[in-house]
Amino acid sequence: MKRSRVLLAVGIVLLGLAYILPLWRIELEAPQYPEPIGMFIYVNSLRGIGEHDLENINILNHYIGMKPIEPESIPELRFMPWILAALIGLGGLAFAVPRRWLIAVWIAAIAFAGTLGLYDFDRWEREYGSQLNPNAPIKIEGMTYKPPLIGTKQLLNITAHSYPSWGGWGILAALACGIGAWWQAGRSTRKLSQIGTEPERTTAHPATILSMVILLVFTQLTCAPSPEPIRYGTDECSYCKMTITDRRFGTEVVNKKGKAYKFDSIECMVNMLRSLDSSDVALVLVTDFRMPGTFVDARSAWYVRSTKLPSPMGADLSAYADRTSAETVQRTHGGDVLSWQDVQRYVATLD
Repeated sequence: MKRSRVLLAVGIVLLGLAYILPLWRIELEAPQYPEPIGMFIYVNSLRGIGEHDLENINILNHYIGMKPIEPESIPELRFMPWILAALIGLGGLAFAVPRRWLIAVWIAAIAFAGTLGLYDFDRWEREYGSQLNPNAPIKIEGMTYKPPLIGTKQLLNITAHSYPSWGGWGILAALACGIGAWWQAGRSTRKLSQIGTEPERTTAHPATILSMVILLVFTQLTCAPSPEPIRYGTDECSYCKMTITDRRFGTEVVNKKGKAYKFDSIECMVNMLRSLDSSDVALVLVTDFRMPGTFVDARSAWYVRSTKLPSPMGADLSAYADRTSAETVQRTHGGDVLSWQDVQRYVATLD
């Protein structure tokens, strides 16, 4: 049982480190920030990776209608330390009373707590990204902003990354130590069996169990159509085949299967929409002229047609997140303020 107890001790220490090391890391890349911003999730708190990162994340969230992240409003941060303490205590009991069944209970407790934690984290992200303020400056019909549970996801012009941090990896390693301790305890028991008895049979090899746990941890729970970033100077317009270069006019259509069509202008996108099945279109996006590289919902946006603001393909159309902004620009540059329906009718006359 010596090796089994060593593995148990290592697992208990790894769980203890989760008290002081961050469990999770979320990082956001956005054009307006030269360096990525992000936050660490600890067992009892949230902290920005940089000094002002949490504040900057809340500023980004404000524009798309997401609630501010306030650690004191997240009840899980109050009781997670107690759950972790209980797991450490159960591990200590398995170390003091080395019984194989008790080690199995410890393994099951860690796996259950980890699975429940991931489910709750995914639920929190879903609510956080879908319960949006209807008066947000940027509104896109049908668009939600659930960050990825694990991996990378594009949210408008923001690339979000979400991965376990040192404390999270420590918990997973503690689980692996528990499985190893259980296996070693079984080997010791078989060696002490009477000569002539049947070897003990196990229902599953530990590598199989560990593979199942890793598969559970790394499975992405949701998949929904989302925009792709336009690579200005590289991507080609899906309609006119010109290279997309001006960040003030880029547009995009995403179908329900996630395929993205990218355009260099509003007029190209409107022309392309005529050939697409409207029931298959999930997102129709235009760039807010005042915030190059930032998508807004084309169907709720407002537009200015002005010769003083020429667009790439000659229709002189620029887009804005709200009518007030469009009217402000129109007073400065002249021209007409148009709705989405007006834009569609206007582009149709250019044929």
